[in-house]
Amino acid sequence: MSMPNSPDYQLEQSIASLFSTVTGVNVYTTTRTGARLFPYIAISARPIGQLVTPYSGVYNMQVAVDYSDSSAKVSFSTFDSTYLDIFACLYGTGQSLQFEIQDNSTDLKVYMARISSQTPTIEIGKRAWKRGLVISAIVTPDPTGDGVSELDFSDYLNSQYLAVI
Repeated sequence: MSMPNSPDYQLEQSIASLFSTVTGVNVYTTTRTGARLFPYIAISARPIGQLVTPYSGVYNMQVAVDYSDSSAKVSFSTFDSTYLDIFACLYGTGQSLQFEIQDNSTDLKVYMARISSQTPTIEIGKRAWKRGLVISAIVTPDPTGDGVSELDFSDYLNSQYLAVI
């Protein structure tokens, strides 16, 4: 479970706020416990590792965004139409995905965000449609920092002269 000040929690919350305009769909993050009610969007972020150097505070993150609905209640065309509405929320104002996420976050600096893969529509055993995408992002939890603000670039620490994102 993510802590409220962790980058994965903050990234999930930022992405969840992008879907506030989609009506009739429940939005869940990994901190939510209990049953999920159809139709829903499940958002799960996880850190892949730190970039630049260990303890740099610049994280490579993957965020899974999955949309599910009951195949007994909705047709495939309705399901697909709602998925396209969800997808459109990621680029709602015509800006890049990085700016969309950054605009909805106060405690996170987003350097890069892109959709790295999509999962096809499937009908799973519980009679449900499911379709998703994976967002790759590079973030740091400090909104005023650039991920390297604490590094010492003095002459005696030449090893910290690094190319930064």
